Amino acid sequence: MAYDVFLVSAIEDRDMAKLVARRLRSLKFKVWFDQKQTDNTFDAKDARNAGNSEYMLVMWSKDAVKSDWVRAAASVGHSRPGMLVQTSLDRTIPYEPFKSDKRFSIEGMTSRKTPEGFYKMIEELGQRAGRSDLREWMGYGKKDEDARADWIAAHPDDPIAIDDKKKREKAMGIKPAPAAETASAAALAKASVKPVPSQSAVRKPVATNATKASDPLGMGWGTLAAVGAAVFAMFFLSWIFRSQTIAAPVHAGAPGVGNAYVLQQACPVGEVPASLLKVLEPGPIINDTETPDSED
Repeated sequence: MAYDVFLVSAIEDRDMAKLVARRLRSLKFKVWFDQKQTDNTFDAKDARNAGNSEYMLVMWSKDAVKSDWVRAAASVGHSRPGMLVQTSLDRTIPYEPFKSDKRFSIEGMTSRKTPEGFYKMIEELGQRAGRSDLREWMGYGKKDEDARADWIAAHPDDPIAIDDKKKREKAMGIKPAPAAETASAAALAKASVKPVPSQSAVRKPVATNATKASDPLGMGWGTLAAVGAAVFAMFFLSWIFRSQTIAAPVHAGAPGVGNAYVLQQACPVGEVPASLLKVLEPGPIINDTETPDSED
C-alpha cells in the first residue's frame, strides 16, 4: 500500500487534522492528508488514494456530518472490512451505519494535551498493523534515551526502529542497502550485459614457425594470390599489344611530303612497285613563260 492511513476530516476541522497527522507521522505511519482541499467533491483521485491506503481514519464533528466529501470517503472505508477507524472531535453522533461503529473521542486535544481516546485510537491502529507498545513509546521524552534505546532493541522490525537505524547509519556515513526489488533488477541487468574485452585482452594471433615457412613475407595467402594475378595480367596485356600491327594513316593529296610518307610506308626500302614507275616518268617540258598563240 502507498499509505498506512487515509485521513478524513471536514475543511472546518483542518487545524485538528494537521495535529493528528503530525502525531501519526511521528509514529512512522504514512499518512495521506490533503491540506489544500477547497471543495467537498470526492473525485476519482481521492478514490484512488483511498484505495491505495491500508486504513481510513474519519474525524467526525458537527461540520463533518454535513460534508459530502466526508460522507463519501467514510462510505468507501466502511465498504472494506477492517479499514475504517473513527474518532470524534465533539459530541456529534454520525448517522448510520457509522453510528453503530466504535469511535474514539479526542475532544479537547491540543499540541500539549493528549486525551485518552487518542492513545486508544493509536493502540487500535497499531494492533491492526501488527505493531505493539506504541503507547509506551509515546510516553518517552527526549531525555529518556536509554528507555528509547531499549524499546528499539525490543522492536527491531517496527518502522520506528528501522527509521532510527537509517539515521544512525547516515550519521556514520554508511550508505543504505538497495531494496530487494531494486537489487534483483540490477542483478538481472548486469547478467544480461556481456562484458566488453579490454584492448590488452584483444591480441593479434602469433605466427608460428610453420606459418613463417609457408609464408615468409607474412603477407597471407589472400594477398599473395592477388599480387600474382595482377602480375600475370600485366604480362598478358603486354604480349597482346606487341603482337598487333599498327597501320599508319594514309593522307590523300598532291605529291609532296604526304605522298613521300605514303611511299615510304607502303614500299620497302630499295623497291618501287611497277604500278608507280609509270607515274614517276617525266612528262613533256612546257614553257609557260611565252604567251600562247591566239587561235584563228
